[in-house]
Parts: sequence; structure tokens; C-alpha cells
Amino acid sequence: MVSVTYIWHDCFVISTDEITMVFDFWKDPEAEGRKFPRFIEEASPEKPIYIFVSHHHKDHFIKEIFEWERKFENITYILSKDVARSVRHILNPQSLYKGIKPEPERVIVMGEGDSHADRFLKIKAYGSTDIGNSYSISTCGLNIFHAGDLNAWLWIDESTPTEIEEAMGHYREIIQKIKGEVSFFDIAMFPVDSRIGTEYYAGAKIFVEEFDVRRFFPMHFGLGTLEEQSKYASDAARFELYANRGRGEYIALQSPYSKYAFSD
Repeated sequence: MVSVTYIWHDCFVISTDEITMVFDFWKDPEAEGRKFPRFIEEASPEKPIYIFVSHHHKDHFIKEIFEWERKFENITYILSKDVARSVRHILNPQSLYKGIKPEPERVIVMGEGDSHADRFLKIKAYGSTDIGNSYSISTCGLNIFHAGDLNAWLWIDESTPTEIEEAMGHYREIIQKIKGEVSFFDIAMFPVDSRIGTEYYAGAKIFVEEFDVRRFFPMHFGLGTLEEQSKYASDAARFELYANRGRGEYIALQSPYSKYAFSD
């Protein structure tokens, strides 16, 4: 059994029979009064857990994730290079920083093009149209993709034709690099963010046309006021604008701890 649990914004928890994966944790709306987020408190301490961070922007990363090492004997942090630079005082065992520091062997720093493999999974870091990484993971017979901030950030209503062309060119270049190595994803988590205005769904539309995506989960709609968040979430779920009809499922998990489970 595989479960995909939405936490907030770009954060999902994927659990298989063998491992747990956490992507881009920023905040848990249900964590008030808790030492750890609920999904960390409830996770099996015996099961290996992998914490992925695509980049250091405040809506994708907080340093408190390193405190989770206290709970898990087998925890691995997958960090982009910009994240590692931003917390080098935490990662350096010789620094004067007095807070909790993860054991060096539990931290893997990846840049675009880097790969990592162990007995549970294989990871490839790809580029982003913002900063940091997007990640492709193979585990338990599944291909999984978390885009981070990889997207066609076109801002059509505010940009010049040249800026739009350059943004689309950069996006397509990264997509083609990924496509040269991976043809399908069982799970894809991808930004669909209507803050950018007209054709906000263009990046998602191209992505599902280029890849065989079996289960698509929109993300990146947890910013702004409560009213704005509601609108962004509704816009992200307008699958008729970008879905590749007849191929794959499109699943809108939009409230904290909403879950989708499947077995293949």
C-alpha cells in the first residue's frame, strides 16, 4: 500500500511498506502545541525516513527538520546545494553553533545532475526554473517526481514577449533533460499556482503532455490570505484546463492531512 498525504503548500508525505518520504516541509497547520508535526509524531521510528528539500525559500524549508533526527534511527536528509550553504553552520560539526546538528552521514547534498542510490531508493536531482532542485525518485517499483519550484513561471500579464519566451525556453530545456532519462511517473507533485495570472497552468499542461503521469497532485497554493489561498486551491483543481484527458488521475489534496492511497 502506498499513501500520499498533503500537509501544506508543497509538502507531501509519501509512505510505502518500506520507507517514508517527506518533501519540502514548511509548516503543519495542525502542529500548534506539538513538539513535532503530527505526521512525524505518528511515523514509525523503525521505518527509514527521507527528508527532501528542493531549495531554501521559506515556503519550502525550515531548519527545525534537523530536530527530527531525535526520533528516527534511520533518517536521511536530501538537501539542495543552496540549502546546504544556508545552513552550513548547522551541517559543519566543527562550527560554534549550539543547536542540534544532524550526523554528517545522514545528510546528502545534491545539485543538478547528481545521483544517489542506496538499498531503498534511487534519486536524481534535476534543475529548476527558480533555484535548487527538482527530484526524481525510484523506490518500491514506483517513479516519483517532486518539482520543487520547477514550473513555467510565465507571468504573462506582467512580462515582455522576450521574457516569456526565455522563461518557456528554460522550462522546456529542463523538461527535455528529464524526459531523456525518465518517461513516466506513478506520482508527480507539481506547482499549479494562479498567482502568476493568465495561463498559470501552462507548466502543468506541458508536463503531463511530455510524461506519462499516472497520478498528478497539484501544489504551491498555500500562500497569501485565507481568501486568496482558497482561490488558488480552487484554481489548481481546474483540471479541465491542463489535464491530459484519457491518461492518468488528477487528485486535488488541499486540506491538511488529506490522503490518497493505492496499491498496484
